[in-house]
Amino acid sequence: MRVTLLSGFLGSGKTTLLRRLLRDQKKLRLAVIVNDMAELEVDGDLIRSGQHVSEENATLISIHAGSISGNQRSAFTSALESWQHRTDLDHLIIETSGSTHPWPLIEEISRHPAYHIDTFVTLIDAKAFIEDYAAGRRLLECLIHNEDTGTRTTENLLAEQIQFATTLILTKTDRIRTEDLPFLLKTLELLNPRAQVHAATYGQIPASKLLGTNQFHLDRARLLAHSWTHAPPPIDPGHPADYDIGSTILCDPRPFHPQRLWNLFRTGLPQGLHRSKGFLWLASRDAQVLLWNQAAGSIDLELLAYWKAALLKDPLNKLVPSEIGKLTQQLQGTHPTFGDRLNELTLIGTLAAREPFFNQLQTCLCTPAEITHWQNNGTFPDPWPQTLRQI
Repeated sequence: MRVTLLSGFLGSGKTTLLRRLLRDQKKLRLAVIVNDMAELEVDGDLIRSGQHVSEENATLISIHAGSISGNQRSAFTSALESWQHRTDLDHLIIETSGSTHPWPLIEEISRHPAYHIDTFVTLIDAKAFIEDYAAGRRLLECLIHNEDTGTRTTENLLAEQIQFATTLILTKTDRIRTEDLPFLLKTLELLNPRAQVHAATYGQIPASKLLGTNQFHLDRARLLAHSWTHAPPPIDPGHPADYDIGSTILCDPRPFHPQRLWNLFRTGLPQGLHRSKGFLWLASRDAQVLLWNQAAGSIDLELLAYWKAALLKDPLNKLVPSEIGKLTQQLQGTHPTFGDRLNELTLIGTLAAREPFFNQLQTCLCTPAEITHWQNNGTFPDPWPQTLRQI
């Protein structure tokens, strides 16, 4: 079975690309392994919601609460073993977490003769790359410093995700200045002169660039890995904690106050918070399940679905009695005030950035008085865009 690996740093757009690929690809029989380092399974839920692959059809395996290059490597091995004799699948796509190092995955896949790595894709958030690394200048300076001092940081992880790739995809290029692009491309060429480079907005890229390319060469990957894993002292690059990357989860049924949440994310994002993602609801939009995506300084809020508790009120008077009964049954055991509404957010980054920000985020939840105001159909100032992209 051929394999395409989707790699890339936190928030680069891997899940968006995968969802579009599954929706648009009609010819190949695809299977997916999706990895999320946090205990909250955001990416797996998003892939499931598309209904193109599923656990029921044995075409989806979701591995979360750790990286498949680190503490979840045994789960990754088991997933490969469970599918290695399948004859009804043409191609396996593996979406890695942003903290995953390429080499342990390549090494593990190469141990299973049933699999052949076809394409290694690394996505790069062009906007974050320019803002955080001065289009690559600061990244190169940090890599030189780390080599001189014998240290490894997240910059090494990002660079090595780029170096192992056969295909580099620049995302969010619609959000950058044209004059910043040449140096970014030059940095990528210095790190990986052999890779093909493409730009994609919202995951729009032909499947032919990602599936069936036959561009990956294991010998070259081995040479690249040998250049640093066998230098004294030997290193194991697969564990996110070694790069000071971890996750903290906020799980709370209370609504967010839209204005306070806006203020926090516009003015209070710490530099070490690489990524935050998940599902939330606002007191001003209590019918909508909102998908939250933050990577570096870029923030997206998208409409994912509608809460069952809101649908049960049936404001348009369109539900038949059987539908009302089914919704009522599904809501049994949920929160007496909020129903199935629930905020579930994962914060990914350094401990020094995550913990204080987690505390600040809790102050954005509505107070008892504000919840009473919401229950009485009170209004809330809401600076978030009124028109949201629905996925």
